[in-house]
Amino acid sequence: MSARRVVAALLAMMLGAAVLTVLSSAPPASADKAPPGSAKTLSGTGDFMNLKVTVSQTNNLINQTVAVTWKGGVPTVPGTEFGLDYLQIMQCWGDDPGPDRTQCQYGGSVTQTAPSAGSWVRSRQVSYGQLVDPKETLKKQANGFDQAYVPFWPVGKPQPTDVATSDHSDFYDAQVTNENPTARTHGDGTGVEFFEIQTVTQAAGLGCGEPVNTGGTVNGRKCWLVVVPRGNKEVDGSTVADNRLLNSSPLSETNWENRIVFPLEFLPVGLNCPIGAAERRMIGHELAAEAVSRWQPVLCAGGGALYNYTQLGDEVIRSQVLDGSSPGLALMTNPIPPDQAPPDRPLVYAPVGLSGLAIAFNVEHQAAPGAAPEQVQLDGQRFPSMKLTPQLVAKLLTQSYQGAVAGQPDYLKTNPTGLTVDPEFLKINPDYTAFANFNIPPDALVQLTNSDLTSLLWSWVKADPDARDFLAGKPDPSGMVVNPNNKDLALPTSTFPRNDQGCLEVVVGTGLTGKICTLDSHPFTNDMHDSGLSASRGDTQARTVVDGGGGTAVVKKVDRQPPGRRAVLALVDAATASRYGLPTAQLQNAAKAFVAPTTESLRAGEAAMKPSGVGGVLAPDLATTDPAAYPLTALSYAVTAPAALDAAAGKDYAAFLRYAAGPGQLPGVEPGQLPFGMTPLPDVLKAQAIAAAATIETQAGKVPGSPAALQPTSAGGAAGPPAGLASGANEAASTGGTATSSGSSGTPPPGAVAQVPGGLGGKAPSVAEQPVAGVRRTPSLPVPAVGALLLVILISGGLAVTSSPVLHLLSGGGLRRWRKEVVPPEQ
Repeated sequence: MSARRVVAALLAMMLGAAVLTVLSSAPPASADKAPPGSAKTLSGTGDFMNLKVTVSQTNNLINQTVAVTWKGGVPTVPGTEFGLDYLQIMQCWGDDPGPDRTQCQYGGSVTQTAPSAGSWVRSRQVSYGQLVDPKETLKKQANGFDQAYVPFWPVGKPQPTDVATSDHSDFYDAQVTNENPTARTHGDGTGVEFFEIQTVTQAAGLGCGEPVNTGGTVNGRKCWLVVVPRGNKEVDGSTVADNRLLNSSPLSETNWENRIVFPLEFLPVGLNCPIGAAERRMIGHELAAEAVSRWQPVLCAGGGALYNYTQLGDEVIRSQVLDGSSPGLALMTNPIPPDQAPPDRPLVYAPVGLSGLAIAFNVEHQAAPGAAPEQVQLDGQRFPSMKLTPQLVAKLLTQSYQGAVAGQPDYLKTNPTGLTVDPEFLKINPDYTAFANFNIPPDALVQLTNSDLTSLLWSWVKADPDARDFLAGKPDPSGMVVNPNNKDLALPTSTFPRNDQGCLEVVVGTGLTGKICTLDSHPFTNDMHDSGLSASRGDTQARTVVDGGGGTAVVKKVDRQPPGRRAVLALVDAATASRYGLPTAQLQNAAKAFVAPTTESLRAGEAAMKPSGVGGVLAPDLATTDPAAYPLTALSYAVTAPAALDAAAGKDYAAFLRYAAGPGQLPGVEPGQLPFGMTPLPDVLKAQAIAAAATIETQAGKVPGSPAALQPTSAGGAAGPPAGLASGANEAASTGGTATSSGSSGTPPPGAVAQVPGGLGGKAPSVAEQPVAGVRRTPSLPVPAVGALLLVILISGGLAVTSSPVLHLLSGGGLRRWRKEVVPPEQ
């Protein structure tokens, strides 16, 4: 057996045993349940007995999007509007066996008029003039002027006793509500809607997920998803003709009796850890935020530390790591350049997450009134796929479509209005032809803050010759040109340029005008989660100006796009796209293949990565010819300077990394699991993170190069340089170089590499570099677990002494080939 196979077998065996030990010593993550969560199917009753509705997830819920699908329904008529036969969906609170109609968030979208529906189907109003519901108990007031409305009963407030006189609620409106008053059933009797589940944070009146202590156990407050099916009968029992509309509210007693009720179980909001838990601060980028929030409840269970995560831009994170103001651990994508790394605080990197940047979309078929029957059958359905080239993305991000700039200036007048009517887009997405009759996306929702993912995106755009020519001013094959204000951008950049700040004067009233500028109609979002949530809602976040009365123009948020007529794109990480139920575009890679971010394509993108120039850190390879590789694949790395930690902090951060590389890589929806949209790390990267954890724990608080730093570890039991400061790192320190993965003799195991530019010389840390304040540490893993992990490192190091092929295998270049299952030639 060759030396490479020996090492592979030993590493696999030892890593497997070590990870099993980690799994057995950490709180369980309940791997015995199906990953998607608890889908539930219920049937209708009476006239709707053939209707079967399924909600894709009903437990372990957070603010997210679930799919509501159904079959056995009657097709909605007329085709492009809502007259008869559709579903109405809302979220409610209440105790078992289900909610009262007063406990439902509904009526907030009453001002919405498109697509057309009956007079009161979006309302809480239950009085309709000549149309009378014989079962209705709420009557309009005696003065005859006020209509009867079902009052809203917010959680924690006394139950209302009087009829309400309007749809108005202090707890929700058109910008807050998640109701869907018109959900279409298609020609085959099926339908699908993507419904936003809201917690107490988004919907205070419902209180869903609010921590409730029952018998010493804290759970999130239970809520309900209610579906009210509508047929062709009105509340008085009369049958409505196909060319007429239903008019009554779903909250009318007769309609309410047909409801289908799904219980919703929530994770507790804002109380993931016991009060008084020890705190360990971390900073990091958004790519890892979803995973850290999922891991937190398990990490702090049983007296563990509370890892307080502050989300920042990657450039800010690197700056804080460099100047010593960072807390003990930081998460980022791109490493600190070797020539900028702190000379007396060697940095250790550990991979913790594999995901990527995605272009998510919520674009629905928008058939024009009078469209052909085959188009009508698709009206309102969400497009499931989209293909984008770097050139098309360059158009979206440079304000080059007419609709991307307020006033549609003359220099854009020959360009298409937006993406879905661009001839170059339709050539590779023919299914979109003739389905952009109401809303056309001219750009995408993008965040204001800087990000390494944004730099990666621009690098991908710049690497494409057609995109590069377009940005330089060359027209595309259809004659479209780049917005001159964004021509010849200096790329890559970590932000999204909005250099065209055009404004438009609009008339808002008699003798009254207002001004709308580009950043009003096309604003930045706060972050990728904000972008994803907004896209799922059909919310462009645009502002306009209206007559505010008294001769003044006021700014008003534009209403969300109505269901069935949504067309919004967003730049988000893949986990955010998954959380909010958004499909993601297939992007063209260097092999000219169109690839969406999936487990397989992200793994292929990671396998194609190349050394970054910093030991233990990989960088995307946009030139890879692997047709399966997703071009915007990215890794999330934890980085710390062990010398700047005290021993307790070292143990806590090591415990975090061990969990992140172990149970935290199991995908699922339960606390402690990896969020969907992130891909489990390959075994080699898990081993790298665990090795780095050992280095951090053993070297915490020790001055690099001092006798203490070279002492045998209590778990490993062997003298010599510890993992992460092995001979390769020491050699780099003595020569003023950087420890890399070049395969030279003495290179430490992959991942346990400390970045050590410049000589250490035994210099003591400055005040800013002193160990962080100590707090009660998380109970560490049992010594056997640490010993097993260190044994992997020590065995690797021992083999390296006697076998140069093995040593080369464990170096960066050899490691790349090994992971591709291409062995280097025999030495």
